[in-house]
Amino acid sequence: MVLLYQPTKQKKASTTFHAHIQDLDYQGLGVAKIQGKTWFIENALPQEEVQVQVVDDKRQYGLGRAIKILQANPLRQVPKCEHYQTCGGCQSQHIPIHLQREAKQKALFQRLAKLQTQAIEFMPMIIGDEWHYRRRARLSLRWDTKSKKLDIGFRQKNSQQIVSIQQCEVLEPVLNGLLPQLTKLLQTWSKPKSLGHIELVAADNGVAMLLRVTENLAENDRTLLLNFAFEHQLMLFVQDELDIHHLHGNLPYYQLDDGSILHFDIRDFIQVNRQLNQRMINTALDWLELKETDNVLDLFCGMGNFTLPMSRKVKSAVGIEGVLPMVEKARFNGERNHCHHVQFYQCDLSQPFAEQQWAKIPFNKILLDPARSGAAFALNALCHLAAEKILYVSCNPATLVRDAEILLKFGYQLKKVAMIDMFPHTSHLESISLFERNK
Repeated sequence: MVLLYQPTKQKKASTTFHAHIQDLDYQGLGVAKIQGKTWFIENALPQEEVQVQVVDDKRQYGLGRAIKILQANPLRQVPKCEHYQTCGGCQSQHIPIHLQREAKQKALFQRLAKLQTQAIEFMPMIIGDEWHYRRRARLSLRWDTKSKKLDIGFRQKNSQQIVSIQQCEVLEPVLNGLLPQLTKLLQTWSKPKSLGHIELVAADNGVAMLLRVTENLAENDRTLLLNFAFEHQLMLFVQDELDIHHLHGNLPYYQLDDGSILHFDIRDFIQVNRQLNQRMINTALDWLELKETDNVLDLFCGMGNFTLPMSRKVKSAVGIEGVLPMVEKARFNGERNHCHHVQFYQCDLSQPFAEQQWAKIPFNKILLDPARSGAAFALNALCHLAAEKILYVSCNPATLVRDAEILLKFGYQLKKVAMIDMFPHTSHLESISLFERNK
């Protein structure tokens, strides 16, 4: 083998510069123009003068971090969370909530308004509580062999280090109340190096907890864990290298306003903001104007979060999901809720589905709620169904714009849109849009 000489790379000296912040983007970054280049700067507000440390300098734009506020915007607020400087979570806490929301809504509406000449009805944003709204958390665990201490918390931003926490300002109170007790329990663990992570979910029938371990539980640890679950009335699951084991309590579920009860497995996806999930469902039902004669298709349906409420109002509802266990859970939920006008199918929506049994139903209304990557791969086949209305729930404005362009080419028009502030104090932007087919 030939060894080639490679010169040692020299680290560049950290570069800083002064900037005047002109605007705020939807991710909570300050926007500045320096010699014709746009810079996106963390921890900076409009009308501020800041000292910026360069994070990444690209040809078209730059990324930076405000390391010193030379002249502060009077609206700047002190972050509520004590871990704000180190945690990789809610990085917009220095921005008043109304400015966060306005920046997100402005970015969304401006992008969509450019797509068509017809007027779009921009609806009021859908909002809820800005604190204590998350019903789900994933906690990292790491045993420090030097200090003989177990760190329990969240990952630092751009790091594998863990920020130890005893409370989180965006978690529901019932989860926050468990954190100190969990820390106390796991500090006594006989094999702390075997601890992986913890998932907590505040279901409507109690708190579900999943503990990930890399070795079989020692008998003493198992006893401690079961006693803890009994004391705190937890639905307890343990995941080892082979499977997930249900050790205590029932299966978790959440309930919707129409009485639907949706059971889910501990690892299943559910909307983390229960308050806004219901408001989002209500908006979808309202905008689709469902009637008893409608045939409705729900793509990327999961366990039936939208499908079941819709099925109570229409002639028929069909939910399509690519993951078989989710389809089985949706069918289970449909049966348990006595929803007689609903069917669920597994299907790879990236493949043509015109010959699928369910695709032969004359759907006149469609709802889709895809992942962040959007639904471009399914829109060609979907548009050939020629539904009169398509309601699109999006968690990524970039893929929404891309997919909206496809829908417009197929003869649809964007009628109305609303921003959903599903994740306050973060960069995430959820939205709901209604498209109607040109007549």
